[in-house]
Amino acid sequence: MNGRGDGLAYGCLTHVPLTTDFPAFVEPILLGDAQKEGGLNLRDLAPEWEPYHPILGGLAGTFALKNHVLQSHPGAAQVGLCQYRKFVSNRRISRTVAPSYRSMDLVSRRSVSSRLLDDVMRPAADWLVARPLRLPNRRKHSDYLEQYGRVHYPQDLLRFTAEAVEQQLLDRKEAARFLGEELMLPGGIELGVFPAPFWLRSVAAIESVVRACVKRYAVVREGYDARAWAFCVERLGSYLVLRELRSLPGFELRLFGMDWASPSHWSRRFAGCLNLLTDDTADYVIGA
Repeated sequence: MNGRGDGLAYGCLTHVPLTTDFPAFVEPILLGDAQKEGGLNLRDLAPEWEPYHPILGGLAGTFALKNHVLQSHPGAAQVGLCQYRKFVSNRRISRTVAPSYRSMDLVSRRSVSSRLLDDVMRPAADWLVARPLRLPNRRKHSDYLEQYGRVHYPQDLLRFTAEAVEQQLLDRKEAARFLGEELMLPGGIELGVFPAPFWLRSVAAIESVVRACVKRYAVVREGYDARAWAFCVERLGSYLVLRELRSLPGFELRLFGMDWASPSHWSRRFAGCLNLLTDDTADYVIGA
């Protein structure tokens, strides 16, 4: 179907040749060395972002997918995203929890087929997002700013937040709520399935904030922290999704955020499971 037929446009962001047999409705969005003649390439879909791929990673592919949906799937009702190793399923397909990232399951590549993925990657409702995690601290619950400052450079998130307020993606009061948010959806707005109008609007707004940040701040970080703006976007995307879900009639954050095992209406309707494809059962290490 290549994303057509059921109103679902679905992209897989990858900078390496795909070794997983994803369903036909999943379209590879090719980044870096994976780009090829005739493919859905970053250099063709979003040429302004290709030079920034080294510091944005898959986020550049998210902007490319946005352009692809607008150009090739203008009637899409939903937009889905996965990465070459990560995807959100509508139910658990593995019982192996990643010890260093408890909100994600490890899935052996040998255990999945295109038919299985075709079944579990399709949403049952308008949304299919990874189950949220409550940010940890040794003494109390954490929040976006405290947790970001522990593992990254807090000034990057503060600059990014200021730009989001400047562009009215967040209002003045929301700046504090965003930085103080305790729940995070892994992958934010870049993993799972979302209503197309919400996703396109949100990604376009985020793209504008990122554009301003890369032009205004000559942020050069080493290693894992090189993708500073992408880490900021994961948190802002998470906040925007949570904000939208909380606005829905009858939405109960307690059931959605705290009681994943409960067979509640809201868990079944929105929350999926984040999976990491592996060649063995070795633990996933953050930053690897």
